[in-house]
Amino acid sequence: MSDNCIAIINKPSGISSSDVIIKCRNAFSHAIGKKIKCGHMGTLDPMASGILIVAFGNATRLFDFALKKGKSYIATFTFGEERDTIDATGEVVKTSNLPVFQRISNILPNFIGNIMQVPPKYSAININGRRAYDLARKGQDFEIQAKEIFIKNIKILDKTLDGELCKDVTMSIECGSGTYIRSICRDIAKSVGSAAYMSKLVRNECAGFELGDKYVVDFEEFLSNPTAFVYDVSLLVDRLMTSINLNESEYFKIRNGQSVASCEKDGLYSAIYMDKTVFIVEVKEGKAKSICYLGD
Repeated sequence: MSDNCIAIINKPSGISSSDVIIKCRNAFSHAIGKKIKCGHMGTLDPMASGILIVAFGNATRLFDFALKKGKSYIATFTFGEERDTIDATGEVVKTSNLPVFQRISNILPNFIGNIMQVPPKYSAININGRRAYDLARKGQDFEIQAKEIFIKNIKILDKTLDGELCKDVTMSIECGSGTYIRSICRDIAKSVGSAAYMSKLVRNECAGFELGDKYVVDFEEFLSNPTAFVYDVSLLVDRLMTSINLNESEYFKIRNGQSVASCEKDGLYSAIYMDKTVFIVEVKEGKAKSICYLGD
């Protein structure tokens, strides 16, 4: 078994993504008898659960490629309170009236497409070399610049009403990388003259993997037998891009930093040699060159 592999973890709520990585790394390193690097393909907040792609060895080099793929979430927003973290872990900073549900439904189209979003102050955004959450916890005043994000779709799945007023709403959200679901919660509430916090979040799809897939394993089950739940890096790469096959001459040329002729259109491809995914190559103007080595 190659050390360059992935695991598709169903992260429970109540643990940070970094703690998941530490425990997965320790368990897998112990199982194979040597230390190995480990990382994830997109942070989930501690209170959130769902798919966390964990990479080992050279598979960690796929981080930037995996981030370009969309994600899907099931989120519950609870109205009537604003919390400093915009989620259930935070302190209440103010209360508000409940909004009329129909107003929430009516404004959702405004949040679909390319929109500008300000990340939460309790986030890992870098502010002059400091994490935003560190500054927020110390009560320091600072601003975070809005950035463009992409939201493919938002759909209401469920709601709790008091007459025509909305206590909470559960939504399916399909979005691109860099999207903060807590910020969507904050901005929807603001748009209807209310306040809200995110009371539940589940990532149900990431980079082509969905909850319920045979490859997805519960966190504790992975820790109990890590080698049974790791997969070749090709399982992820095949969901990210098209593959091309290399002959022996092409493989060694690319391995030595040279480019080879290609008839593929310009773009990124996974390159396979002897049934193994060994490179991510960029094809440009008829030439393919490695931009990422995935071999042992």
